[in-house]
Amino acid sequence: MQSKKSSGVIDLRGGRAPKSPPRGQVPLFSLQGPRAPEPPKRPMPLRARRRRVRAVFALAVLVLCGAIFYGVSWASYLPQFNVSGISVVGAKGMKEEHVKRFVETVLDDGAYHVLSRRNIFLYPQVELEKAIASFHPVKSVHISRPSVFATDIVITIEEREPFARWCTGIQQGYCYLMDASGFIYAPMGWAGTATSSTQYVFAGGLPAQEVTATSTYPLGESFVQAHLPGMLSLLKLLGQAGLTPLGAHVDNDQDFFVQLGEGFTIKASYGADANTLVKNLQLVLSSDVLKDKRDKLEYIDLRFTNRAYYKLFSGGESAFGGNGQAQQNAQ
Repeated sequence: MQSKKSSGVIDLRGGRAPKSPPRGQVPLFSLQGPRAPEPPKRPMPLRARRRRVRAVFALAVLVLCGAIFYGVSWASYLPQFNVSGISVVGAKGMKEEHVKRFVETVLDDGAYHVLSRRNIFLYPQVELEKAIASFHPVKSVHISRPSVFATDIVITIEEREPFARWCTGIQQGYCYLMDASGFIYAPMGWAGTATSSTQYVFAGGLPAQEVTATSTYPLGESFVQAHLPGMLSLLKLLGQAGLTPLGAHVDNDQDFFVQLGEGFTIKASYGADANTLVKNLQLVLSSDVLKDKRDKLEYIDLRFTNRAYYKLFSGGESAFGGNGQAQQNAQ
């Protein structure tokens, strides 16, 4: 083997490229030194693998739920599952077209909803019923569909019945319709309501506010709701006694006046027994003092327990004594 000297370096290769070992053989040593063994790969911890599985599963569930929700939203807008017709039953004073248009504005409020508000299974039935019931003439309302897959909804309305009139004054003023519960719900002449269908005229008993031809007050107010049953009981007993009660005017928080067709007024207080009031009135009217002066009576005041006061148009107020004197005069 020849050696070659160059700058103090001896090339052992002899000028030839080193031969690679035969396939399958590993050299015993290498001039570059031994190669460090690669560290073994550590397996993924069980907890990390479980987290990865859960994350993949959650993502799959999320995608599935999104697809289902999108499908439900799309299906809710299909025409075969949307309200296509509205019918109104029971409306008398209220115009059916007005009710239908109001329902349409609630169903189509101009905003996009994930689920269609017109869907026959999802339409806001309770919201619609409350909204229609907020109209003063409506006593009750119910919304239904003829069958499970029917696309028509039926609105059944029960309107309030006129029982009396509430007016800003007994003799004159603006008048409104009132039902038997004392609820004031419409102006006079509403929907062609006949004046003769209201027997009594009431006034007062509401918070003092200015009433004009264009104001909504007193619509939606209730006339002395707590005391109205006792007042109506008195009016009924007066009619049975042969008198003609026309209505009542509330003077303050304690007293009210009953106007009679005979031309005079009865003054009474809340809480008084109606039967007792009528009996005392009959005693006063049948007394020798007033027996022939009914047409001259201005009022009879029955607000006191043992004494009644009366006034004639031609004179001042006079007192009528206690029970004993009343019985004596009645004879």
